[in-house]
Amino acid sequence: MMDPNQTSQIQSALATAQSIFIALPQKPSFDQVAAGLGFYLSLAKANKNVNIGSPTEMIVEYSSLVGVDKIKDTFQGGKDSLVVSFDYIEDAIEKVSYNIEEGKFNLVIKPKAGHPPLDSKKVNYSYTGGKVDLIFTIGVTSLGSLGKIYQGNQKFFDESQIFNLDNNPQNQRYGQINLVEPRAASISQQVAFLIAQLRLPTNGDIGTNLILGIERATRQFASPKVDSATFEAAAFCLKMGARRKMKPFLKERRGKPPLKPMPPKVSAKKPPPEPEEEEKPKPDWLEPKIYKGEGRV
Repeated sequence: MMDPNQTSQIQSALATAQSIFIALPQKPSFDQVAAGLGFYLSLAKANKNVNIGSPTEMIVEYSSLVGVDKIKDTFQGGKDSLVVSFDYIEDAIEKVSYNIEEGKFNLVIKPKAGHPPLDSKKVNYSYTGGKVDLIFTIGVTSLGSLGKIYQGNQKFFDESQIFNLDNNPQNQRYGQINLVEPRAASISQQVAFLIAQLRLPTNGDIGTNLILGIERATRQFASPKVDSATFEAAAFCLKMGARRKMKPFLKERRGKPPLKPMPPKVSAKKPPPEPEEEEKPKPDWLEPKIYKGEGRV
């Protein structure tokens, strides 16, 4: 959380800034990219001339974040020079000239004989040059960690106000204002409070980026660094209209109840057979028999 003096200083700088650059470190974390984009979208919604860059190209992991295509791998300053660019073929251009007719500036590119004219659909327009008034660094422990963005543009960094936002205790505190909070669970959490305190505009895309950064940095709020401020920041994101990326809930299959284990069969011992009584002969069996004809007497 910023103190009132810091809040006032940043508000004054934003009010007069003509050009703002947000710098991300080399190989930024998901949280750092989410925080940078959340702040970028908020400043853009406030109609500020703002650019965002990182010395390394973005990877597929960040594709769920809104505005990730706005992050360039070069330093982008003000926009006072228009650049017209197209694919160049050696010795294909005869002459480049210009003329002014009826109040319009016409750039004329004439091809050499035997070469086709330039395809207007393949011409790109961009801006360059100009002074950068403010630089916000997001998760950048030192200016050297900005790689080519800093090395090739040290003059702009020396002449601009730098506001340094980080939660790394190793941060070198190189800015005019250093918003370094090692106890913060995520940088997206810090940016959420920054937007709230500066009263910058918000929308669902800004809230979505920030809450995704908070959730990733805290492992779905399981990190021991999570405190009440983390939940306050998450609640603020939801008020913006944040859309959470929920994992699909898998219903438990209800199958047949498991069979109860059958008790082991115990073979019952059969009682030993009782001894059969010996059949005794009838009493008259031993007496002599008298036969008469066919019958017995």
